Amino acid sequence: MKLVMGAGMVMLLGSCSMMGGMGGTTYTFKHNPNAADPSAMGSAKVMAGSAGMSTTLSLMGLTPNKAYIAHYHAFGPDSSTDPCASNGPVSVGFPNFTADASGNASVTLTTDMAKIMGDMGAYINVHYASDPSVVPICAPVKMTKG
Repeated sequence: MKLVMGAGMVMLLGSCSMMGGMGGTTYTFKHNPNAADPSAMGSAKVMAGSAGMSTTLSLMGLTPNKAYIAHYHAFGPDSSTDPCASNGPVSVGFPNFTADASGNASVTLTTDMAKIMGDMGAYINVHYASDPSVVPICAPVKMTKG
């Protein structure tokens, strides 16, 4: 079966290597240098599909029964080599979610690939819903600008 890809999809695959083929690509969250949720960890699985790009976050070690938010962020001005340290603007948000009684959570976002093309989808942050300045974990999705 031949797939015909638009210029945007070709650019996304070529510049970001975000899809990793038909099985998608899995990115590992890293803990940010703060005391929030010291056992937090997880992964982000990114896949292309007919409805757009789907990203599923599988998270563990969060504060039990705590509400969280997560976002794709574009590269910011603070770093050209570490997306998580670049302090970039939000490009698209995941649905709000709450960790279960064991501190686990899973949330999926399906969006138009154009919203995360180029520098728009450089990293994913997980924030406390009650205080978005608290960012326990981050998943670098793209390692360099451009």
